[in-house]
Parts: sequence; C-alpha cells; structure tokens
Amino acid sequence: MDPAAIENALEKKCKNHCWLVWILFLTASPTIVVGSHLVSYVFLGGNPSFFCNIPELVEANWTKEQIREISSPGLAKQSCVHYAWNYSILKDLDFNDALSYCNTSQKPDLVKCKNYIYDEEVVHQTIVSKWDLVCDDLPLRSTAQSSVAVGKVIGAVLLGMLSDRYGRKKVFIFSSILFWVAGPSAAFVDSYIMFIAFRLMIGIAGSGLYETAYTILLELTVKTYRAYLANIFNLAFSCGLLQLSILAYLTNDWRQLQLAISIPMVLLVIHCWFLPESPRWLITSGKLEKASKIIGSAWRLVPIDPDHTPQLVLKHQPGSSGKSLLFFLKDYLKLFSTFELTKRTLICNYLWFMGNLYYFVITLSGVNFEVNQYIYVALNGIVEIPGYLFPLLILTYFGRKSSAIALCIVAGTAMLIMIVLPQGWPIICVSLVGRLVLASAYGIIMFYTIELYPTENRNTAMGSCITTSQFGPMLAPYIVDILGMTIQTIKLRNVAKRCIID
Repeated sequence: MDPAAIENALEKKCKNHCWLVWILFLTASPTIVVGSHLVSYVFLGGNPSFFCNIPELVEANWTKEQIREISSPGLAKQSCVHYAWNYSILKDLDFNDALSYCNTSQKPDLVKCKNYIYDEEVVHQTIVSKWDLVCDDLPLRSTAQSSVAVGKVIGAVLLGMLSDRYGRKKVFIFSSILFWVAGPSAAFVDSYIMFIAFRLMIGIAGSGLYETAYTILLELTVKTYRAYLANIFNLAFSCGLLQLSILAYLTNDWRQLQLAISIPMVLLVIHCWFLPESPRWLITSGKLEKASKIIGSAWRLVPIDPDHTPQLVLKHQPGSSGKSLLFFLKDYLKLFSTFELTKRTLICNYLWFMGNLYYFVITLSGVNFEVNQYIYVALNGIVEIPGYLFPLLILTYFGRKSSAIALCIVAGTAMLIMIVLPQGWPIICVSLVGRLVLASAYGIIMFYTIELYPTENRNTAMGSCITTSQFGPMLAPYIVDILGMTIQTIKLRNVAKRCIID
C-alpha cells in the first residue's frame, strides 16, 4: 500500500499507450457535450430585433416593416416603446396615406409595449421571443445562462463530496442520467420556470461529468503524463463549441437546437459501461481487489493477511455525510491558517474568478459585436486549441509566475482595447487574441495553483478555486446583456454625432 508502489503500478499501466488513449477518450469526450450545453445560451437566447406589437395593424395585414415605420420611426432596432397613435383609425387607411398622416401630424407620446414583434429571419427563433425576455424582463434572459452556473456551483460542492464518499464512477453515472433527463426535457417545456429548472439541472450534471471524468483521468495516470493529458482533455471543450456552431446552423429554432445538442448524450451509455473507477479511490476505500483488477498489480495491492487492512485505507475510509461536511469545513479553514496561505488563497480565487468571467464575457459578447454568430462561436473554439497547448511550450522556457503575469497583462489589454474599437472584424480579431491568451494564462494558473499548496491542502484549495470561479459565468450574461448593450448604444450615438458634424 505504499503510494510509491501504486505510482509504479500505474506507470507500467500507462506505458500501454492504447489503453491511455482509450481512457483519455472515455474521460474527455463527455466534455464535448458539456461544452455545447454551457455555451448554448449564445444561440438559445440570441439577440433578435424587436418592436411593439400593434394588434390593429396586424389585423389589417400590414407587414412588419410597415408596422415599425408607423409605430416606431427613428427608434432603435430593439424598441421597448411606440408612438400612441390612434391605430383604430390608421388601420383603415392605406399604408402610404397613414405614413403621410403621421409625418404631417404632431408626434404623440411614447408608451411602453405590451407585447412584441420579433425579426428572427436571420437568427432562428429563440427563448427571447418565446417568453418575451426583453426590455424590463431582459434580466430573465440572462438568468437562463446564470442558472447553469448556479447548477455548476451546486454540483461542484455536492457531487464533489458524494464522489469522495461513493466513488467517482457512481457520480459520473448519476450525472449522465441527470443529463439524459434534463437535456431533452428543456426542449419541450412551455414554462419559463421549468426551463430554468432544467437548465439548473444541466449545470449540476455538467459539473458532475466534468469534475469526475477529470479526476478519474488524473488518478488513473502518473505525473509524467498528467500535464499533457490535462491540456488535451480541455481541448474537448473547444470541440464542443465547434459542434454547437454546426448544430445551431443546421437547426431552425431553440427547441431543435436544445434537442440536437442533447441527442449525443445517448453515447454516454458507452462511458458508463467502460469507464473504470479510480483505483486510488478504491484503494483508499479498502476495495483492494477491484483496484488490483484495474491496475493489474494484485500482488502489490492486496495484503497477504486478508484480515489486515493497511493503515492508509483506514485513514481514508469514507465516513458519514455530516462528518464529511465537517472535515470539508475544517480543511477549508486551513487555507487561512497562516498569512502566506491566506494571501495565496485570496489571489488564486481572484484569478480563477476573473479568468472564468473573462472567458464567458468574450464567448457571449458576439451578440453585441454585430457579426455572424455561427462563425464567431466556431472561431472561439478554434483559437482555444493553440491556447490550451501553448503552456506546454512556454513553461519549458519561462517560470509559472512570470508567464501568468505576462499573459494576464496581454489579455487585460485586449479587453480594454475592445472598448474603443468599431463594430465588425477589428473588435472580433482583438477579442480572439484575448481569448487565445486567456486560455494559455488560465492553464498556467491551474498548474501554478496546484504547486502553490502543500499536499494536505491541495485538493481543498482546488475545490475552493473551482467553486469561486463559477461566479464568473453567473455574472457574465448580465454584463453582456445589460452593460454590453449600453456600451454599444453609447458608441453608436457617438458615431451618429460625428456623422452629423461632418
């Protein structure tokens, strides 16, 4: 039961590269599905143009353009108000006569819309038009994304403790079942509340799949391979973005898209059947024979005396849930036991939070950049690939700290430059550069965090950082949908003023 003996046994197992590739496939491929679901809000929510619905003019079979021209002339593409004309009279007039009347008459007061007409000819039908998530209800649109992040926090804490107690694979199977239920169900609901509930469940399931698969991969391999496998594992998320872009392009509305990204989850049956349990967890839980079958080194793991349980096993036998929670709180407080640990904990949590916030703000901001969303999301996935691989090169020549500082400065500078850039490809190119650099910086920060803590505090520190980082995706949709649109409106007004002056 010597840890060195376990490491040696796993090192021999890892030399079977076919087995190693198979394990990498089983653990990484579910992240493709998770990635598609976590970023699907870009297309589920969309950003369609809309204006007030005027029932009288709709009854008169006026076109959308005619209704907008009469009710909202000169207003923004997304208008929450309309002119209070007497539409009962206008509907009986020819459009040209009605337009002439409106142009020669004094404009009435502006009033708020009661319901809306959406222009979704370019962007397919979204949850925005389904539940009127615009104007005063705009934050409800953002909640559709933040609910997934809340689910990820719940999953990271709850399923993390359950995986320590009942095993990684059981939690993986539970998360798969939850995905099978929540994913397709979200495509058929007519209630906004139920949609949010299923999105919350998707977040919980996504966290369970990602964390348990990642843990199994690291616990099945040795230090020599972990850095490379961890970066390749993250590439699956990039593949999820590419898959999402293709499926969004091929579908016509949000229900079809939600169903399309959920169908591949059927393949998780293969993973639930073939994915092995973590041998390290089996050993610490006293299940030496099962661990021996996975590692293939029974003589090293099973004690000669069947009645003798190694001390390492006794030490890590899982207790009750209440005791696990108390141990978790006790371990968490140890992160603040000294000034140096407190400083490292606060800095690492801040970096993880800002990294995740930056990541999702860039991902979701395509709606404010006035570009093709399918291309934008696909490009985000493509630039991530070299971003995840770059740390393997840069850390060969430079230290963790200096590399992370330099990359964070470049990423932050790119974000600031985007504020003053015009719409279109200039802002897209800078955002993609920031995305690539951020992926590299985030990967280095993950490695650096692991190395900054002593062994007894390492898992707790990583769990703390992962949980804190999920507050970034919670805030990102509100920043993009509310502040992002405000900034773009200000920039457009400034451009219009310059045009008038010229």
